[in-house]
Amino acid sequence: MLIHANTFPTYFALFKVTLRQMFWSRRTVLILLGCGLSLLIALIFRFTVRSSSMVNQFIPQITLLLYGLLVSLSAIFYGTAIISDEVDGKGLTYLQMRPLRKSTILLSKFAAYFVGSLAIIGVSHLILTIIVVTHPKLDKNILFHLGMSLYYTASMALSLLAYGALAATLAAKFKHPVLWGLVFIMGWEGITGIEYMPMGIKRLSISHYLLTLFPDYRTPRNQISVLLGESPPSEWVALLVICLLTAGLLWLAIRIFREREYLM
Repeated sequence: MLIHANTFPTYFALFKVTLRQMFWSRRTVLILLGCGLSLLIALIFRFTVRSSSMVNQFIPQITLLLYGLLVSLSAIFYGTAIISDEVDGKGLTYLQMRPLRKSTILLSKFAAYFVGSLAIIGVSHLILTIIVVTHPKLDKNILFHLGMSLYYTASMALSLLAYGALAATLAAKFKHPVLWGLVFIMGWEGITGIEYMPMGIKRLSISHYLLTLFPDYRTPRNQISVLLGESPPSEWVALLVICLLTAGLLWLAIRIFREREYLM
């Protein structure tokens, strides 16, 4: 059956192709290695640690630190590939020869990045939770912790949206978007998390609002307080900022993508 341009099936086909390419890329191997490392740590922890306090803080801490890093890397690697892979692989030439809207091309590929990344990281976190909930020293019941895993996954989904939109914008504008993305994640976001950094500077980082929305169950609040500062925003304000920031960055990425002529 032929797929006519400017219809939902056309862009859904692009979504599926992007998702397939994403899962068969070297980036996915790197992310899967990170997820595998998390599960290995969880297995070792499950059978070696007996302290009740350490057991109950394990999932929040590994989610905040290790999964936070995995989410950031996924957003940068996959988010920049939305455009850069098509330019480098000459696929953009083919797409531009078809009567397809550039804005919908980018959004279709962004949706594939988001669904694929969330599936990999969300399933990994769920498996980690299942491993740890068998520990006899863990508080609450299994259903509670499975629900918390979904809560953590929702928090990570917001991170994937915000950082992914930033990565797409960088890919639309710059020649080496991964480098610029890593500079922002490892550089600027790290600088704004310094304890004595003024609140005005902290509020200029994405992580400031994402940490505000991070679940507070058994979270080391002193560590979070250092990153957030003395007067963090309310959860509703943080959620609104993340939504507006994601929408604004995607709009900017689409505008640059539509107006820029890429050399093939």
